[in-house]
Amino acid sequence: MDLMDNMETRMQVDGNKNTKNHFTSVEELDFRKLYEGSPLLQRTINKDGTIINCNQAYAKHLGYTKEEVIGKIIFDHTAEKSLNAMRKSFHTWKKTGTITNREIWFKRKDRTIFPVLLSATNIYDKNDMLIGSNTVITDITEIYNSRKKIEASKIRIKNQYEELKRSNLVRIMTEQRYRDLYENTPALLRSVTIDGIIADCNQAYAKHLGYTKEEVIGKSIFDHTAEKSIESLKNELIQWKKTQMISSNEIWMKRKDGTIFPTLLNGTSLYGGDGKVTGRTAVLTDLTQIYLARAKIEAREKQIEQQLKDLKKLSLVKDEFLAMITHELKTPLVPIRGFSDIMLSEYLGPLNEKQKERLLVVRSSTDMLLELISDILDSQKIELGQLHLSKQVYNLSEIINETITQMNPKLDLNDITITTDLKPMNCLCDKTRITQVISNLISNALDFCPKQNGHIHIKSYPYDIYAKIVIQDNGIGISEDNLEKIFVKFYQIDTKSTREHRGSGLGLSVCKGIVEAHGGKIWAESKGKNKGAEIHLLLPVS
Repeated sequence: MDLMDNMETRMQVDGNKNTKNHFTSVEELDFRKLYEGSPLLQRTINKDGTIINCNQAYAKHLGYTKEEVIGKIIFDHTAEKSLNAMRKSFHTWKKTGTITNREIWFKRKDRTIFPVLLSATNIYDKNDMLIGSNTVITDITEIYNSRKKIEASKIRIKNQYEELKRSNLVRIMTEQRYRDLYENTPALLRSVTIDGIIADCNQAYAKHLGYTKEEVIGKSIFDHTAEKSIESLKNELIQWKKTQMISSNEIWMKRKDGTIFPTLLNGTSLYGGDGKVTGRTAVLTDLTQIYLARAKIEAREKQIEQQLKDLKKLSLVKDEFLAMITHELKTPLVPIRGFSDIMLSEYLGPLNEKQKERLLVVRSSTDMLLELISDILDSQKIELGQLHLSKQVYNLSEIINETITQMNPKLDLNDITITTDLKPMNCLCDKTRITQVISNLISNALDFCPKQNGHIHIKSYPYDIYAKIVIQDNGIGISEDNLEKIFVKFYQIDTKSTREHRGSGLGLSVCKGIVEAHGGKIWAESKGKNKGAEIHLLLPVS
């Protein structure tokens, strides 16, 4: 009986469900085309093991014509080494109606042999009686050749072989599994034709857009695209048709109720049997939460940016106000200081001792206040980048000696000695500002030295590309934690109200600003409490 020509033949595929497929003449014709055109080796046998049909791929692969194949028994094409296995498999199939993936060596017309895997689909008559099978034969020659080349890696070869057997078992279930995965994934999936018509979608896609699946299928992708993204999606579709590449794109989607939401579009192209692109499946990830978070962050950044601008304005107003107020404070002090000097000179008439004593207090207090205001002004100039230097080449030793001379009355008053070890060096600097630095540092050392037996030593010498100055005292010293802090504006080591030195905490900060404006460095060193301190300066030589 010609099983392929009998249009009333019914095929029953073994599986968990004994589903019977009744072929119409049209379906039979389609099956024949699929059978003949398949690249897989296929043959149809009856219960006696006689080959009653095969496709061209089978005949050609074994070196025969179809006419030479039909009528042969399956054992004629079985290699000697696999005859027993083939007989056993055949008898098992006739008894149970089942056959699993079976590895068999086949024999070609030219006597060469090659290994294959067998998978069979049973054929039944109208009375559900097994009358034959259609066998799919997979040539696994390449696997065997690979096995020979990589024998050292037996585990890997075994995995490959097992994977091949699994792939044959999975083949029947692939479509259903794909469908389950497609339908049940929480991501929004849609499959479209090359013209952008939706051919399929999953439940998540339809539900997220507010449609049923039936309402979605057949629609254009642009029907579900927000107006703001239509042009972008058109360009992306054109690019995909040219390259078959789907790049990640942000696309705004439109729901049935008109609301829109942002998504990230990714996907993969779908190919037909001829290798040409037939469409694509796209994955759309809802970015709504990301957009909301991004909007909050952007709003917060704008708020912070505005706050920063407001703070800068406030800081500038504060700096300008402080500069103005200190300047205004300094203006009336100058005549007070001048008139005090004139009165002390007795140019306007003689003074008694009490009057002189009071005027000296006025002049001393005025000097202290002028010095404080000058420090505040200098500090503001440094912070605002407005400290201007008038540089010329000067001998540092001369600047240091002149500064010491100016301070001798104060040193003598406190019975503090000062010694020097100065090497002649020229420096391109602002003499007034460097004098201010040396004077501040000597005053600072003087304030913290013990009275009557205090000692300050100043030395200078070349140091690489710098002139180095070290001012050393035998005072109360500085703890390691405070070495860096003493140059911070308004910082004071001793905050007790009873301490003798009542400075503003600006002197060393101003010194640091002046030295760094010259391109130099300044730092403090001390071995600890009551072990004295050293201030080190580096100024670039001319």
